[in-house]
Amino acid sequence: MDLIETLNRTMKLAMDDGRVGSYEEAKALFESFKLRIHVQPGFAAVPAAQAAVLTLLNAAPKTFLGGVELMGAVQEQCTMAWFAGQTLGKVAQSFGAIVTEGLDEREVSTIYVGDYEVLPAHRFSLGLILEAGGFTLSPDGASLGTALAAAHVGVAAAGAALSEAFLHAYRKAPLAGQRDVRWRFPDGTSHKTLGNLWLAGLGHLGQAFLWTATLAGNQYLPKAVKLSDFDTVSNSSLSTCLLVNHQDVGHKKVDVIAERLEALGVQVERNYERLDPGARVVQVSHELLVVAVDNVALRRSLDRFNGTRILEAGIGNGVDAFTRIQVHAFPGPRKARDIWADDDAESSRAIDISKPAYQSLLAQNGDRCGTTLLAGRSVATPFVGAFAGAILFHLAQYPSAIEHAWNFDIKNL
Repeated sequence: MDLIETLNRTMKLAMDDGRVGSYEEAKALFESFKLRIHVQPGFAAVPAAQAAVLTLLNAAPKTFLGGVELMGAVQEQCTMAWFAGQTLGKVAQSFGAIVTEGLDEREVSTIYVGDYEVLPAHRFSLGLILEAGGFTLSPDGASLGTALAAAHVGVAAAGAALSEAFLHAYRKAPLAGQRDVRWRFPDGTSHKTLGNLWLAGLGHLGQAFLWTATLAGNQYLPKAVKLSDFDTVSNSSLSTCLLVNHQDVGHKKVDVIAERLEALGVQVERNYERLDPGARVVQVSHELLVVAVDNVALRRSLDRFNGTRILEAGIGNGVDAFTRIQVHAFPGPRKARDIWADDDAESSRAIDISKPAYQSLLAQNGDRCGTTLLAGRSVATPFVGAFAGAILFHLAQYPSAIEHAWNFDIKNL
């Protein structure tokens, strides 16, 4: 079934919760979602603000399929990663956003990045207030912040702002965009550079982690990276992942991401195998192992990786869990085998194809196996991935001597 490889993974939410009666209805629903991003001059001088704008432009068009507009400082030049020297307008167009330079009074949900004392009283107006240790989302105003507001703060703020905009568009949530949302990163010890990194898993979480690292700048980029993933880029990947585009479809994720990093001067080792230590102990020479793979058996085996610090992260699945993020650090007070002692619930769960959209597909093609495979794919969003990637980057930079497990839910910040 071709739809398995092309389905927008956020759009799948409408199919899973029974809101639509067909794939076509899901597509029409998401094509009704529009968003505007309003940016004031000076954003490029503040790392968090520039990272927020770039993340908004990258992630929003993957979900707000009715169109994403950019207004404001479209001629200001970006300075980060691959976008250095390009005007914001050109960057926006490369992500599929529409550049609007004139005044437009249409009622469109808008996210503001800049210094705004008062925001327009639209049905959804949300400002980003960027600070050194976190951010506030407010319907009343916005603030660029200072140079102390680092890039990962902006990535997280953008993810949270898009979550609020999505709750408004999809759920019609009455509080979305109508109250202040204040969030701070977990406390950590002294700063630790990434140095020599091993990243296992290049799905939307692994890519969001690297997206954050690249926007943070050369001083935060790892000098050498080992990338492990066996998968290829699909059209479905484009709906969630921040480092791939249409030209990458059909290519190995490892190769695509390696080329992106090598263009920034990072030394990359490519590994195309599943990360599976089996019964053996693996001695790791890398300073940090980041595991962004949705595999309980692998998580349970993380005790077998010795000689390194490990960060393991995962995002929930399903209509009620796709906004939830969990991170573990090892070594810690608990063994991985004790945390994941139970059987993998995902591997044994029955796939539900009773929802109207799946029944419609089954009636069209008669392919029960393909329909079941499609229903079994996880719901995933680029904005939750961005928020999670920023958290993972922060925990990699500022390890905690006390905490070794963290849980977040982006819709309940």
